[in-house]
Amino acid sequence: MTPSHRIEVKPYHLPLQTPYRWSKGTQHHRAGAILRLDDGEGHVGWGESALPPHVDYPPRALADEIRALSWGLDPLAPDFLAELSLRECPARIRCGLSTAVLTLHAARAGRSLAAHLLGDGTAVPARVPVNELIGDADARVCVERARAAVAQGQHTVKVKCTTERALDLARVGAIREAFPSIRIRIDPNESWPVEWAAEQLRAMEGFDIEYCEEPLPRDTPLEVYGALRRQTRVPIALDDSIRTMRDVELAALHRAADVFVLKAQRVGGPDRLLEIVREASRLGIACTVTSSIETSLGLYLGIHCTALTPEPMAAAGIGTARFYAENVGEPPPIVDGHMAVPTAPGLGFDAQPWWDGAPD
Repeated sequence: MTPSHRIEVKPYHLPLQTPYRWSKGTQHHRAGAILRLDDGEGHVGWGESALPPHVDYPPRALADEIRALSWGLDPLAPDFLAELSLRECPARIRCGLSTAVLTLHAARAGRSLAAHLLGDGTAVPARVPVNELIGDADARVCVERARAAVAQGQHTVKVKCTTERALDLARVGAIREAFPSIRIRIDPNESWPVEWAAEQLRAMEGFDIEYCEEPLPRDTPLEVYGALRRQTRVPIALDDSIRTMRDVELAALHRAADVFVLKAQRVGGPDRLLEIVREASRLGIACTVTSSIETSLGLYLGIHCTALTPEPMAAAGIGTARFYAENVGEPPPIVDGHMAVPTAPGLGFDAQPWWDGAPD
């Protein structure tokens, strides 16, 4: 039987005006897919699926994969997400599908996505703090990026680091010298070998680092992260290592992290992100929400996800719209270092103008 509703998918391949420089290379485009679910009664749900920025995968093939994994299922059926799990749906595709479904349900209920997920009676914050992302190699440019962030009320910056140890110390040191009170996070993106990671962190200790995010190579055992935490005063945040509730349990068992850095794309959607936030809170581990350099649609999702984290709320890594030369709509503005949490039913973002002009 053909379902009465289906999720529509359109791929995107958008140019960046500011190259995205990090340990895994430099990207000049961003690719993914936008998902749309219309109930035929005036309510629309939106979602986005985006692979990691450095993964070279045709966006049309991604769109076809999304269609294939949801084929024959009714997205309005109560068991839709459970059926996706039976099909072993990859996390980033599930993120797009679940976001489209959940934002539609929220719109039909007359509530914002954050309010819908938190449930009745739970207060939703009016705004969320946002950090700046700095990936420039030149220390002087890094300082100017930080200066621009401070000028618009941001008090936290995240600096992308690589294996160029002396350069990174100079970049971070220049920011700290120029701004003694700003919060600085560092993110090597799994590029530091275990052999010298602790030494580099100890060299960074004088710069009062808020945390270092996922410094060791992918698939490093969590007990190794536990050992690293004992060798430095710089708090350790786990990003890519935290994908499932089982990862949360293992990280707690090995005392591997002070902070979890959560991306809706990586964990499979906002509902799964909320599950991790609640368990992390029970375990006494802080959570920060970031993006994977998604479009404006993904940044609005990031706002709702940040609103799911408890107070005092950590600055979210969702102020990345400046990288885009073209986008699927106007990004959420940063006002006094914060983004407003949408109160409109659903996502609070309408991609319809882009959708109408995008090819099938």
